[in-house]
Amino acid sequence: MNLKKTLLLCGIALMVCSMLGPVYASQPAQLTIADSIRLAITHSPALKAAKAETEKASWLVKENHSAYLPTLSANHLQAYNNPDTINYPSNYRSSSLEAKTILYSGGLTEGLVGQAKKLYTGAQHNVAYTKQQVITNTYLAYYNVLQAEKNVALADEAVQRLTQHLSIVQAQYSEGTVIKSDVLRTEVELAQAKQNHSKAKNTCRLASSQFATLLGLPADQNIALADIRETVAYDGSIDQAIQTALTQRSDFKQICQEEKAAQYGTQIAKSGYLPTVSLSIKKEWQNQDSVPNPWSTQLTVGFNLFDGSRTKSKIKQAEWEITKTHELLEQKREQITLETKEAYFNLQNARTALDIASQVVAKAEEDYAIAQVRYQSGLGTNLDVIDSQGALTSAKLNYTNARYDYNKYSVQLAQAMGTITEEDTHDKE
Repeated sequence: MNLKKTLLLCGIALMVCSMLGPVYASQPAQLTIADSIRLAITHSPALKAAKAETEKASWLVKENHSAYLPTLSANHLQAYNNPDTINYPSNYRSSSLEAKTILYSGGLTEGLVGQAKKLYTGAQHNVAYTKQQVITNTYLAYYNVLQAEKNVALADEAVQRLTQHLSIVQAQYSEGTVIKSDVLRTEVELAQAKQNHSKAKNTCRLASSQFATLLGLPADQNIALADIRETVAYDGSIDQAIQTALTQRSDFKQICQEEKAAQYGTQIAKSGYLPTVSLSIKKEWQNQDSVPNPWSTQLTVGFNLFDGSRTKSKIKQAEWEITKTHELLEQKREQITLETKEAYFNLQNARTALDIASQVVAKAEEDYAIAQVRYQSGLGTNLDVIDSQGALTSAKLNYTNARYDYNKYSVQLAQAMGTITEEDTHDKE
């Protein structure tokens, strides 16, 4: 009995721990860039909306295609007359079944189906473009968090260096080897460094909150991100980048489909000038013995003789719609070209900045070490140490920012070229 009670209590305890574990877990969620992209794609409301628009467009194709199929309708008439009439008895019933199909619509059905198909294809391209936008935003938010975390660490290093230097200055002041202004100046620099550290932490919190929201996680979710090494450089020319963008960009493909859809508009409008031909077969049943159950077949030809220039107005609207979509296509072409050039030049500039920044850090570290030794030996001034410390902090910040800026510009170029994918992590690892 005791054993059973013990096992039961253990089971309850394990259940409670499993329920409370996620709440009281102290370890942050570990995420890679691939994990982050999958979460962002799953959560993205914009992507869900684009997919919903695609489903809607697919049903528009089916709706317009249904005009090729016959329609079947049934009617029933129940009449009570008092007194009886010659045509209808006191209890008269009549039922009919009619099948009807359009043999020729003047190109209306073909135009509507063709237009709907182009819009559906365009909606599919919009899904692809929206997905690439989500991937791009995830990369940038991921890099922003890593960059902010690194800047917090560098700000903390600056505080630690100045704290250590302040202790040295205070010790020398106690011995009477330096004046009080050295202590005051160092305390001011330390206070400024602490303020910078506080700002860096706030920036990091904001970046983490934005990143978590992008992934559909709670804004205060504690997340640990795996670092990413320097991205693989794009080695093509700017002309190749632009050509790739005009070939691969899904938003450009979408507008191309919209232009083709607009061209079907004239066919749809001109159908108002053409005849329509329909065929119907009808069978009737009545409860009068004296009246046979008839059936009939009708071939109907309809032609619009005058519509008050309605068809002409529709044609003009369709023609101007073609002009509009063509101009929007050219505008998109110019926009993509400009975006690609901007991303390409930004990446080239970031590469240069990264190369320069990587060389400065080592020199700044050496300069700071020399300034410390000279000050402690009485050959240098407190201002030399403070200046060299500030230069070292700036050098490390510049290198960190240059590194992550280069990675972000690389992602932006891939997005501008339309080549960024879910599987591509832009990482050398």
